[in-house]
Amino acid sequence: MKEKPILPPSLPDRPEPAERGEELVAMARATQEPLARWRFSGLDLCGEDLREMRFEQCVFEGCRFTGADLQGASFVDCLLKNCEFSAVRAGEAYFLRCRFQGVKALAASLPDCRLAHVQMTECNFTEANFTGASVEQARLEECDLSAASLAEWRHKGLSLAHSRFFRTSFFKTPLAGLDFTDSELEGVTVSDDAAELKGATVNVRQAAELARLLGVTVR
Repeated sequence: MKEKPILPPSLPDRPEPAERGEELVAMARATQEPLARWRFSGLDLCGEDLREMRFEQCVFEGCRFTGADLQGASFVDCLLKNCEFSAVRAGEAYFLRCRFQGVKALAASLPDCRLAHVQMTECNFTEANFTGASVEQARLEECDLSAASLAEWRHKGLSLAHSRFFRTSFFKTPLAGLDFTDSELEGVTVSDDAAELKGATVNVRQAAELARLLGVTVR
């Protein structure tokens, strides 16, 4: 069966530059209206209350969301480039047809978030919490998910490339169909019987590392 393609963001040819981005966001938050077709550059929303906000067909470049509350927020058809999302609280956030490039999201909290048709490239999600995420048609490439929680994921159409999974938790996340051979995979957390690993594709070095989870010594 042919794999479904990951749909790219549907962005306007010339999104309107937001010269007073913080004011636009504050107004949208007050009126509960979505922000659509804007280009934000250098936007500073650190620590802001952005719960339930909706961003549609927007470009974010070099924007800072550090420590912001994005609980239940949605990003649809958005590009996020070289943005800072560290320590955000974004439980149940929704990302549809979004692209993340060079995003830094250390210790970001995104439990039960939904990701559909999402591409992440050169992003750092060290110690991020994605527990209970729903992931459909997504690709992680050159991303660092060291010490991150990817526990209890429901995923379909997920692909990985050249990424780092060091001390990552895959507890109760079935890894069947995922190819880790060109990624780093070490010290991961799974169930006692390592049932999560069934059907995953790994290289010889990774297989020797994972065998230790089953009490097997490979020489």
